[in-house]
Amino acid sequence: MPIRTGVTAFILLALAASAGTAAHLQEATPAPLASVCSVRDHGATGVRSQNATQAVQQAVDACHARGGGTAFVPPGEYTTGTIVLKDNVTLWLEAGAVLYLSQDRADFPRERAHVFADGARNIAIRGRGRFDGQARYEWGMPEDEDTEILEEQRLAREAGVDMRRWLRRGLQAMTFLFKQCRDVLIEDVTLVNSTLWNVRLWGCDGVVMRGVTIESDLEKAANSDGVDIDGSRNVRISDCRIMTADDAIVLKSGKWRWDGKGPSFPTENVVVTNCVLASSSSAFTIGTESFEDFRHIVFSNSVVRDSNRAFGINIQDGATVEDVLIANVTVELRRRHWNWWGDAELLKFVLKKRTPESRLGAVRNVVVRDVTAHAQGTSRILGHQERPIEDVTLSGIRLFMGPEATPDKRATHALVAEGVDRLRIRDLEVSWAEAAPERKWQSAVVIRKARDVELSGFVGKSAPSAADAPAVVMEDVDGALVRACRPLSGLFLYVAGGSRAIHLVGNDLSAASVPVSHATEELGHAVALDGNVVPR
Repeated sequence: MPIRTGVTAFILLALAASAGTAAHLQEATPAPLASVCSVRDHGATGVRSQNATQAVQQAVDACHARGGGTAFVPPGEYTTGTIVLKDNVTLWLEAGAVLYLSQDRADFPRERAHVFADGARNIAIRGRGRFDGQARYEWGMPEDEDTEILEEQRLAREAGVDMRRWLRRGLQAMTFLFKQCRDVLIEDVTLVNSTLWNVRLWGCDGVVMRGVTIESDLEKAANSDGVDIDGSRNVRISDCRIMTADDAIVLKSGKWRWDGKGPSFPTENVVVTNCVLASSSSAFTIGTESFEDFRHIVFSNSVVRDSNRAFGINIQDGATVEDVLIANVTVELRRRHWNWWGDAELLKFVLKKRTPESRLGAVRNVVVRDVTAHAQGTSRILGHQERPIEDVTLSGIRLFMGPEATPDKRATHALVAEGVDRLRIRDLEVSWAEAAPERKWQSAVVIRKARDVELSGFVGKSAPSAADAPAVVMEDVDGALVRACRPLSGLFLYVAGGSRAIHLVGNDLSAASVPVSHATEELGHAVALDGNVVPR
């Protein structure tokens, strides 16, 4: 039987079973229907006011008892608490079926999740139906202080920004929570109004998520991450649309227990492709929970729109991040209210310690290439004073800097890299909004405390509001090759600190009024020019 015909037959048989004719059809075609367990046959009415938790769970349990099958949810409105998914069971929500999150705490005897699985194998959630978390919010003062954004809070206060924010209220639960499961499929369903993380994969192996839509309020929904891939491996996410107030897709290696005493696992072999993302924090992030390593990560062929940051790496618990590729992405960024992490910047990669006692991790072998980005904030790559970030390549990036949409201005330079070894910046073009420059804007590229730097194919200049600023700053740089660059006006390169062995080769400096400037006369000997076109 052709695949299309088989699927159609399956849906028709399942609908017939849900209509109360299961016994008759099982006699005629016992093989397909033996694996279908309709929630209607277990007492669900499809009326939202009638709690369907027991009926849906019984359908799952019945399929599991038969060795596997499909717990079928036909069109209707169902209110449920936690549904526990079990080995070899697919939860299928037909188009027109909506599962609303119950507001009765008694419906959540286990983990706070709408669908939960622990150690399950070969499980799936499929169909064109919808999960609705019924999130509720209240406008008020924060109940605690966020140590990650203390400086941002200070700037907001000084600018007279309203320091209230949206706070979560009502019953709160994740939508899907899968713990140490194997062979998981999530396909085509829609998740809306989640009060907490939409999808959390902890310690899972072999996950496919495709065609899924996730939507939460971009202004209000703090902690409603789209997908948290936590200590999991062999994960493939494709063809999804995720619009969420917190991180859209975030990779973590955290502890199962919130007190930090539980186990943690590395996160590896993760591919995200062909997605459309919007986030009030970061569209794609690695960290912050980072107790175990991250490796072999690809994010590609996607669109980031209406977001507060495109790409983030935040390592502060001792993990190593390596072999990461971000490629072929278009980006549109916009500043959010002060409480969201992010400055509408293309990227922020940072290596630090959560506490003075935390282990120091590492970040290395990261490539970002072929990206077109409209940003409002300063992109940053920040190593730790005890260990630099290593082997970072930025290639084929067109970066358009626009004015910030909020009164608490933060942006200074377009790109800052500090504490980096083996930094490669190739074919970077920086453009500034000439008609609406920000007064804090300065240089296109600032590189500090770096070793073995390559800057090639750069095109750009300093900000229009800072005509005297250099386009490029190198401070305490030990070894740099600057080649095939084309500054558009003004001062091209300013060399400061203890910089040495700065070589300029084959650049077109004809449009620069001053090709190179040095902080001290001694630094003039640290710069060598060979074969450059200079202004007459």
